[in-house]
Amino acid sequence: MSSFKHGLGLYLLLLVFSHILLTSPVTCACGEKEKDLLHDINTYRKVLNLPILEKTDKPSCLANKIANDLEHKHCEEFHNYYPNIPGKNPKIPNFEKSVEKCKININTTKDGVIMPMCVPKLDQDDLFSNYTKNSHFTKYLNNSKYIIAGVGSEDDWMVLIISTNTTSGDFSSANSLLVGAWKGQWLLMTTFLSVFVFMFN
Repeated sequence: MSSFKHGLGLYLLLLVFSHILLTSPVTCACGEKEKDLLHDINTYRKVLNLPILEKTDKPSCLANKIANDLEHKHCEEFHNYYPNIPGKNPKIPNFEKSVEKCKININTTKDGVIMPMCVPKLDQDDLFSNYTKNSHFTKYLNNSKYIIAGVGSEDDWMVLIISTNTTSGDFSSANSLLVGAWKGQWLLMTTFLSVFVFMFN
């Protein structure tokens, strides 16, 4: 009976550890057009001796949600959605819902800038040109404090979000990050301790 308990306990331990090792955070896949834009923008910033923009999940989630909501808007309406600061009630459709779906605490995110762009068929050269020659965008793209990026696209719409890596620009709150991280780890630790107790009783 003792060897059976030890065998079962060992099996459960292996199961828990394999779950820990094989489980990794889900990251949103960037489409080719999005990768190309971010690459071009980073090349542009390197020429200006600015830090490159690192793509992160939360701004990319929000960029994708916004792009989905703008999908059926005409390109002529693009000027209605000029750069938006999250904390200043942006004129973006369903913005609050998108923020909620991406689990972003917008009350702590004041340093991000949302930059939607509409270009037929998301032509790479036109996209790059429009982002780097539009004064509404370049004042942000040429600023060294922005080092985080999120990119999303749908149909003719591209959404680029840039942000700082400060607590007011990380598109999440410290509390929500800790809670999210510890929920899964707490469950695994509880399981591990239960198996440990089971094995040696």
